[in-house]
Amino acid sequence: MTDPDARPAPAGLKPGPEADAWRGAADTGTARRAVAPKLPSWSPASATISNELIAQIVESARHGFPNEACGLLAADRIAEDGGMPSRFLPMRNAAASPYRYEIDSQELLAAILEIDDRDQVVWGIVHSHVASKPEPSATDVGLAAYRDALYLICSLATDPPVVRAWSIVDGHVSEVVLNPT
Repeated sequence: MTDPDARPAPAGLKPGPEADAWRGAADTGTARRAVAPKLPSWSPASATISNELIAQIVESARHGFPNEACGLLAADRIAEDGGMPSRFLPMRNAAASPYRYEIDSQELLAAILEIDDRDQVVWGIVHSHVASKPEPSATDVGLAAYRDALYLICSLATDPPVVRAWSIVDGHVSEVVLNPT
């Protein structure tokens, strides 16, 4: 059983003996040797997003229920370069499923062209999980194709909903801490 007072493992470290070794024993002073996780080449510790955009993501997820909701976040530059999203573009889930999402291809094309016309970039790809944690599923990881974008997941499994962000590059997943402003 994991010590609830132990420090969390670093982003990208999968559960198991290495994560347990990293956490150590917080109160006993018997911290174990840390094992460095294998991280993707880009693994920022945090990214900034407005409370207003977080609220829009949550509202979109609630509106899409019982199916997963999806959308895009646009910014002047990617998170790796310090970009902060300025707009959330909710999109239609063409899969109309509570288990997966597929951004409607016509809406996606129109949004990408409009983002490009404004000299912006896709800062994040957003979807919801209606009954599971806000962590990328194997399907989410397998379909992640935008190397520079963050993947934000809004979980409706708890009240209030929780939004977390992830960098997914070549199958490597690292959590990116969101700093709401």
